[in-house]
Amino acid sequence: MEIYYNAKVYMNDGSGSSAEALAVEDGVIKAVGSSEEMLALASPTDKANDLEGALIMPGFVDSHLHFLEYAGEKRLVDLTGSKDKEDMLSILRERLPEALDKGVPLKGSGFNQNFWEDPTMPLRHDLDRLSTDIPIAITRTCHHVTVCNTPALRLCGLEQSNPDGILQEDDQYALLNALPRPTVDDIKELILSACYDVASKGITEIQTDDLTLIPIEPYGKTIIDAFRQLSEEGKLPIRVYEQCNLPSMERLKAFLNDGYMTGQSFGNFTIGPLKLLGDGALGARSAALMEPYQDDPENTGILNFRDKELSDLVLKAHKAGMQIAIHGIGDRCIQQILDSFAKALEEDPREDHRHGIVHCQITRPEQLRAMQDMNIMAYIQPVFLKADQYIVEDRIGPELTSSSYDWRTMEDMGIRLAGGSDCPVEPFDILPNMYYALTCREPGAEHAWHPEKSLTLEETIRLFTSDGAYASFSEDRRGKILPGFDADFVVLDRDITTLPAEALLEAQVLMTFVGGKNVYSI
Repeated sequence: MEIYYNAKVYMNDGSGSSAEALAVEDGVIKAVGSSEEMLALASPTDKANDLEGALIMPGFVDSHLHFLEYAGEKRLVDLTGSKDKEDMLSILRERLPEALDKGVPLKGSGFNQNFWEDPTMPLRHDLDRLSTDIPIAITRTCHHVTVCNTPALRLCGLEQSNPDGILQEDDQYALLNALPRPTVDDIKELILSACYDVASKGITEIQTDDLTLIPIEPYGKTIIDAFRQLSEEGKLPIRVYEQCNLPSMERLKAFLNDGYMTGQSFGNFTIGPLKLLGDGALGARSAALMEPYQDDPENTGILNFRDKELSDLVLKAHKAGMQIAIHGIGDRCIQQILDSFAKALEEDPREDHRHGIVHCQITRPEQLRAMQDMNIMAYIQPVFLKADQYIVEDRIGPELTSSSYDWRTMEDMGIRLAGGSDCPVEPFDILPNMYYALTCREPGAEHAWHPEKSLTLEETIRLFTSDGAYASFSEDRRGKILPGFDADFVVLDRDITTLPAEALLEAQVLMTFVGGKNVYSI
């Protein structure tokens, strides 16, 4: 047994109560109480750890990210800090000799042209200025747009049909399909390369969309095998709930026929919901809207599925007993998702389905009422306000903005929320993400962006702990510091529950524990 004492323990049980210490045995919280009480439980062979006044909280849950994409991007050229197109090209040019020497594609990620003085998208001919000898591909921060040079287009058979070099949505898979296919061992190495990064942010569980990393496979079997093997070997240090992206009936049937199902657990790796990508992103103007974009009147965005196609996939997964999570940003896509859920629930009623909409940004009041009626979750990313607050009203107008990103109304209506980062779109740093949920304000800004949409501190903490656990059907054993719960907890250097909101930006993760095991220490 291990004792952690001389701390403040935020129990997150809704009572507002706290403690000073906890006892952990066999990966489970045995008891919570005062330092004196917990130390009295220890035998001479048990270890007592003095935390010197630090804060213990439930481990953080990131309810939606792309973990393997993040791991892979650690090996790419980081374009997030580029100031304009020429600066971006200069960053790529520095890495060009290495790629030429190795004869491999040059790939970059993270640029956001909306932050440039001239927000014009880079095109094929811009990248051809760097090289026409090797493939070059750069992915926008939203991950819904990739720009290729001529050799990259040639590699995926699109040289003649795509003069601008812009690949959107599923078209991006053409480039992935043309690259060498990774093995199970390659994927295992990729997974392990990023687990420490996740744990260093106090995250004990990720809910991640990874299977389309190898789009030519029936359903991402190599990736499932890699996670499963690491977990069964005892080498997976964090909990992983896989959001299974199966964008065709063929893939979904192959997945189900091989016996996979939501909730199927292999230790720290668990099969999660069917994940589908309904539309694009607001920054790329590919989120599907009911009305044209205010700043692009000929454009209403992109729906990735026809109505019947989406409805058939949802019904198939729902009848099989799967949870379902669908990416929906624009109000037109969200309506399509709600219609598909309504049809499935009418044909096969199920109370505790925990279906949800990932992002759920541009919403109308009647759509929130439909979510309330059908008990549909929203997987939200408060940190998106960092960029979106500067473009959303230009994109959709003030009236629709007033009912969008409306976490306050969702919470008040009883719509279940779960917080995430969508990393690598934004970093999986939970504490700054909490700051945006709590304040709706850019750090240092004089005024908040629609502060009426913000959440309370207690709600914000739940968003990234017990509400995240709810999204993976584990709220009865994770997300709180209570006897009998898994010992998944984080230790912070200050008490963020009593300090001003800015403390969320300054706090440091000292230690992270998963199942009682210390998986990160500063």
